[in-house]
Amino acid sequence: MIDRDDTVDGWVFLNGQILPLGEAWISPLDRGFQYGDGVFTTLRAESGRPLNLTEHLARLAHSLSELRIAAEDLQRSDWPDVLGELLQRNGLQSGSAAVKIIVTRGVALPLGLPEVVRPTLFIQARRYQPPSPEQYARGWRLHICRQGYAPPLARHKSLNYLFYMVARQMAVDVGADEAVILDARGRLTETAAGTLLARSDGNWWTPDNPYQLPGVTLEQIQKILQLRGRPVESRSAAPEDLTKAQTIWVLNSLLGVMPVRSVDGHELPVPAAEEARGLREELFFRGRS
Repeated sequence: MIDRDDTVDGWVFLNGQILPLGEAWISPLDRGFQYGDGVFTTLRAESGRPLNLTEHLARLAHSLSELRIAAEDLQRSDWPDVLGELLQRNGLQSGSAAVKIIVTRGVALPLGLPEVVRPTLFIQARRYQPPSPEQYARGWRLHICRQGYAPPLARHKSLNYLFYMVARQMAVDVGADEAVILDARGRLTETAAGTLLARSDGNWWTPDNPYQLPGVTLEQIQKILQLRGRPVESRSAAPEDLTKAQTIWVLNSLLGVMPVRSVDGHELPVPAAEEARGLREELFFRGRS
């Protein structure tokens, strides 16, 4: 294993080239820096292989289309080769890694959503240390954030991510691990960095809300549960529905499935950590194909 500081070392992909991080230059006039005008996705890689790459690229392409960013580089057919080489250059052929793909509108002065000649495409791969078995077994404590609400562009993983970071910090400040985000009507959306999946009266459900990101991991877990005869219902839900739930999990591409132990101090009766472990293993196994 290479022991290094990923913030100052390593190799990155920038606009068609793999080059040392120290040589990667982006204009300070780039709209990603100026306005947060861009989107990103973060996926997990295992033993040098990205997981669920097709699904991540499809979600990214959908957001770019809606935001009128014509990123032709996303249409390339050699994505597995590009990411494979990037992982190899960074010494990430074994173990877990996080791959972050960022696309910005590039440099353009007009306001609105101007068309640009070349958007910026940046990719970084870094070592990822998953939670320990003990941390998964212990589970997370959730805090419902009631100061602020999900932004209008929540269905896109945009670079305007500061609200979610503030919400996460609010949760940490009260001794929790993650923040639950509400919409302007006080309905459940997601967490600061993941999708909510809950079980009440033996039935699985997830919040149905336009102000949340379509979860790649949720989609995969739904398929697994469906094959087991346990469909997941999408429904509008209030914060009280969480405190009444038997089981709550937080899903995202890096964590997989994280059990929840409590919501604002309310202990859950069935965290189902062992069940979550089994699904997590199957999720990462299926993601390699």
